[in-house]
Amino acid sequence: MGKAYIVGCGPGNKDLLTVKAVKIIEEADTIIYDHLVNPEILDYARQGARRIYVGKKPYVKRISQEEINRIIVEETLKFHVVVRLKGGDPFMFGRGGEEIEELIKNNIEYEIVPGISSLIAVPESAGIPLTHRNVNHGILVTTGNNVENLNIPDCRTFKCRMYTMVIFMGAHNLKGIIATLLSAGYDPSLPIALIENGTYNYQKTFTGKLGSINYTYNESPSLIVIGDVVPYHEIFCQSENRKYSGKIITIFYDLYPPDTGYLESMGFTVFKIRSADVFPGDVSTTALYGKNIACDGRFASILMDIFKSSGFDLRWLGKIATDSTGKILLQKYGIFDVCDISRADSSYIKIGFTNHGEVQAAKLRPVEMGSYMEDYISKSDLIIIGSQSDDLPDGIHIPDKTGIIRVKYPYKNLNSVVMSYFGGKNEEN
Repeated sequence: MGKAYIVGCGPGNKDLLTVKAVKIIEEADTIIYDHLVNPEILDYARQGARRIYVGKKPYVKRISQEEINRIIVEETLKFHVVVRLKGGDPFMFGRGGEEIEELIKNNIEYEIVPGISSLIAVPESAGIPLTHRNVNHGILVTTGNNVENLNIPDCRTFKCRMYTMVIFMGAHNLKGIIATLLSAGYDPSLPIALIENGTYNYQKTFTGKLGSINYTYNESPSLIVIGDVVPYHEIFCQSENRKYSGKIITIFYDLYPPDTGYLESMGFTVFKIRSADVFPGDVSTTALYGKNIACDGRFASILMDIFKSSGFDLRWLGKIATDSTGKILLQKYGIFDVCDISRADSSYIKIGFTNHGEVQAAKLRPVEMGSYMEDYISKSDLIIIGSQSDDLPDGIHIPDKTGIIRVKYPYKNLNSVVMSYFGGKNEEN
């Protein structure tokens, strides 16, 4: 039995992850994560760590909280360090408490790692101070997921205007929320802001008056802020005013991610996806009967899961060769007779290798398709493929509006290529 860590990963921007969260993610055997977790945060995971996507995309069919609780318990019974990675803070409308109750019920050790909450970070990123001297006296926080249960004060007995109202998960119910607020005595001239994709470079803030704001919900994660502090957005916000704010780039790389600090400073949002983390196609286990295999260690646990689900007996294999990461993982499955990968000759079927000239003879099942990756690719203005990747993995659909370019490793000309594509000039010294 291991230990479960309930970890808040902040509002989205990877740089807002706490140092403690990074340390625990690096040690994790299993990471169980939500739809709103920035995929770049998963890059802190060591090679070979299990990644389990549990969805929770708003307002669509998703894995139930009860099923997530079961997964956390099962993984902690099998592995030493299990991380339940949650957007924002685990206890701020994050259901972290329900997961801990399940761990307690099963006598499993746990630890809570706080995260920076969207409550504070998102308004600040939009230049909105939730409290400001001589403007307001405090904050009211609620969720707008259900208008009928909206918890708001009656302005006839409460000085509503002296408090900033922050509403989570309410953008899809905006009309109903506004009607409820107005019926409770809120002033229709009160400023309101909806902040989409808070703390990301493609964050966008919509402002107006409570009684007349024109906003169309588009499924982006949004936070609602209502109060006299909202106009400070026009004075304090800088993140949305950079030249390339709103432009999104996705980079597929093999060995080392490129340095994209300059592009991000110009306002670009850059998602970097390690090609080895995307496993295309379906495996035919019968093709491996009696064969020798050489397996990249990062693929070992996935390969074992496939064998288990298909009923493939490991004794049907010939020799297994892998690296040090793979050896550690295979030992957890009771496999100790493993060859060093350097001794794998041409008689070995190579699984999981993407280096030029090596054939991936057995393809692995898709993972993470239909989760965060499709969302980010669909939003991208440009897809960049590193020169070590022959092509994008199977199963990835690139929208027609999205450009595709290839950049030679080690990406020395990356900034110039991107700026040229968007009609700009690389001004980096």
